[in-house]
Amino acid sequence: LVAARGLYVPSAREFALRSLDRVLDVAWSADAGLAHVVAYGEGVAPSERVAGVLEDYGFLGNACLDAWVATGELRYYTVGKAIADAMIARFYDTTGCGFFDTEQIAGAVAPIGALSARRKPLQDAPVPAGNPVAATLLLRLEALSGEREYGVMAQDTLETFAGVVEHFGLYAASYGLALVRAVHAPVQVCVVGEDAAARELEAVALARYAANKSVIRLRRDQFRTLPPALADTLPSLPQVEGSFAVVCRGNACLPPVKDVDALLGALARV
Repeated sequence: LVAARGLYVPSAREFALRSLDRVLDVAWSADAGLAHVVAYGEGVAPSERVAGVLEDYGFLGNACLDAWVATGELRYYTVGKAIADAMIARFYDTTGCGFFDTEQIAGAVAPIGALSARRKPLQDAPVPAGNPVAATLLLRLEALSGEREYGVMAQDTLETFAGVVEHFGLYAASYGLALVRAVHAPVQVCVVGEDAAARELEAVALARYAANKSVIRLRRDQFRTLPPALADTLPSLPQVEGSFAVVCRGNACLPPVKDVDALLGALARV
C-alpha cells in the first residue's frame, strides 16, 4: 500500500487490499484470535491451528490502519482496533509492562519449538521487533480513537526497554520510530476528492516523510463514517467545494487548502 500510494500504481493498491482481505478472512477471528498460518498449500488442510504470535498481531493491525488511511473504509479501522484489543488481552504483561511474544491467556494453544520460552522481543532481527511494532499500533489507535489508554500502554511499553535499548544500536530502529510517535503530536493530512487535483495534493502530502504523519484519503460520503477522534477534530468540511486538503496536529486543524503551495505552507507550520 505504501509503494502503491507513493508511486501511484492502482494495480498494486488493489493487490495489497485483496491480500489483506484474504488474511483477515482466513486467519482472523474475534473469538479465536489470529492464526499464524494462512494456508499450507493447494488442497492441503492444516492438521492443527497454530496460534499467532505478537508480531502477527502487530503487523496485521498496522496493515489494517494503513488500509484505512489509503481507502477511508471504516471496516479496516474497526478490525485493526479489534486486533489491537486482542493483542493486549493475549500478550500484554500487566505486571511488568511490555508484550510477550506468545499468548498468555487461559486455554491458549501451546507454543511450539523455541517459542516455548516466552520473551519480550525488542531487537529488529531482521524484521521490526514485536514490542515497538505493538507500541506503534497503539499510538496510531490513540490518535484515531481518542482513547488515552492506548497511548499510556504504548508509553509504558517503550519505558520498559528504555534502560537497555541504546545498546542495540541499528537493531532498535523500529523502537526509535515508535519513540518519535510517542514524543511528537500526531499530524494528520486529510485529502478529500477523487480527481486529479486530489491526487496531486495526496502526492505532495506523502512526499515529506515524518514518522508521526498520516495521509488520509477520503471521499465526501465517508465523512459520516470516521473514527471518533478524527470525527471530533475535523471541522464541517463537506461544505468546501472541490478537492482540498486539511492539516491537523493533535486536536487542532488548519483551514482547508486547495493548491500545492498552500499545502506545503500548512505542512511547514506543523
